[in-house]
Amino acid sequence: MPNQTKHTSQSKQASTQKTHSRSIALDSVWVPIAFLSAYAISSHFNFSENYYIWARQYEQGLDIDELLPALLASLVALLWFAKRRINESRILIKKNHALLQRVLEVQEDERKRIARDLHDDLGQYLSAIKAQAAGLLVDASSSADAKATAKSITSSADHAYHTTHNLIRTLRPVALDDLGLSAALEHLLDTWRSISTETMQSVARLDKTSRPTNYQLHIHGDIDSYIETVNITVFRIVQEALTNIAKHACAQTVLIDIKGHIESKANSLSEWYLTIAITDDGVGFDMSKQNSGYGLLGMAERVEALAGNMEISSQAIATHAHTGTKINIRIKV
Repeated sequence: MPNQTKHTSQSKQASTQKTHSRSIALDSVWVPIAFLSAYAISSHFNFSENYYIWARQYEQGLDIDELLPALLASLVALLWFAKRRINESRILIKKNHALLQRVLEVQEDERKRIARDLHDDLGQYLSAIKAQAAGLLVDASSSADAKATAKSITSSADHAYHTTHNLIRTLRPVALDDLGLSAALEHLLDTWRSISTETMQSVARLDKTSRPTNYQLHIHGDIDSYIETVNITVFRIVQEALTNIAKHACAQTVLIDIKGHIESKANSLSEWYLTIAITDDGVGFDMSKQNSGYGLLGMAERVEALAGNMEISSQAIATHAHTGTKINIRIKV
């Protein structure tokens, strides 16, 4: 993997825990700054004494000297109001995450249903068509034209069957249900290796230096014990990332590193996290001109549904040097 110059930028995503902590720390610095600044200015101009002298003029009619406690009470009320709105915002964010997760679950259920219908109905009819065409081929009374037509029908049925089979695998990865997440990811990368090899074989006639893309998958820890929602989310993220790389990156090497690990918290509790790092040595893209493509948007939505965070680092070079792109994803499982 060549050395890469990267420009790091946060993706369009809900605030991550680290970003939120940094924001709180930065905002908390302004509290003592505001206090010291107000104290210094007030001491220099003697605001309290001047205010007391001015307020005494209206003591009998308006009681202006009692305005400061009222302002203090208003400030406390505003703080209470802000806290209530913040709590409501947190609840709404949690509800949005739950709603988004439910939408994705419904989407996956619909994909599963369509894949099952394609397998049961369309696959059955294609097999019947092929069998009937094969019967014409072995029928001695069939004319030469009929046999030629039957052969063409058989070829078309085979093509439609393989296309349907690939569509079913795209809609619902069978390996994910039968073998688990790690095996499904291995199968997914094997598919992309085959596609890359077949593509390079056809391109090699024109460009002898062309080489198939080197896909690498490294899995650390046990990732096969997660719930179905996490499994399908991880699979779809990797699937979409590989599709984007194949379409836009022109990469020679793609590295996918997945790690399931435990992190200890300050309260002595341990939590499971899953980190995904997807790196390629492709042409990269300009983060400042990043558009809301369906690929990255879909990945971000899936990560957000599990209250995770996603970071993207990339840089486009005018010389088309392979600066690459890296996507880091962290999900609590």
